[in-house]
Amino acid sequence: MLVLPEELREKLKKPFGKVYKTLPDIDGDIVTVGDIVTKTAIENNIIPKLSIFDLKTRRNIPVKINHVFKKVIKVKNPPGCISDEAIESIKYLSTINDRNIALLVDGEEDLLALIVIKYFPIGTYVLYGQPDEGIVVLKINKKLKQEIEEILKQFKKI
Repeated sequence: MLVLPEELREKLKKPFGKVYKTLPDIDGDIVTVGDIVTKTAIENNIIPKLSIFDLKTRRNIPVKINHVFKKVIKVKNPPGCISDEAIESIKYLSTINDRNIALLVDGEEDLLALIVIKYFPIGTYVLYGQPDEGIVVLKINKKLKQEIEEILKQFKKI
C-alpha cells in the first residue's frame, strides 16, 4: 500500500491539466476518475474504457450512476492511500482491450488517477473532477508519466 505524505497533499489538490466547465470533444480512449465526472460522461453518451468511482461525492454525498456497466470490479482503497488491490486491478485493466468497465471503490478513488496515468497507454485521456471548478482533462504522454512516477516515489510504502 502507498500512503500519501502530508507534504504532497497541497500539490495534488492543484489540477494537473486544463480545467473545463463542460466536457470537451475527445477522440480516443477515456478513463474517468470520480463519480460526477463519470456520471457526466455517461449522461453525454461518452462510454469510458474504465470508470473509477465510489458512489459518493465530497466524501459522503451519495451519487447514483444510471448505467449498466459491462463489468464491475470492486476494490478497497482507504482515503489518502493507494491500495495494492487497486494498483493490481488498474494495471490489469490497462492491458485488456475492453471498455465500459467500472472499478467500484470501497473507500476513496481520487488518488487512483495517478495509477491510471502510470499504467494506461500513452494517448489515453484521463478525466477527473476539480471541486468547484470543473473537469480536468489529461492526455497521457511520456512527460506526464515521468512526472507521476516522481510523485509516486514520494509516497510511503507500508
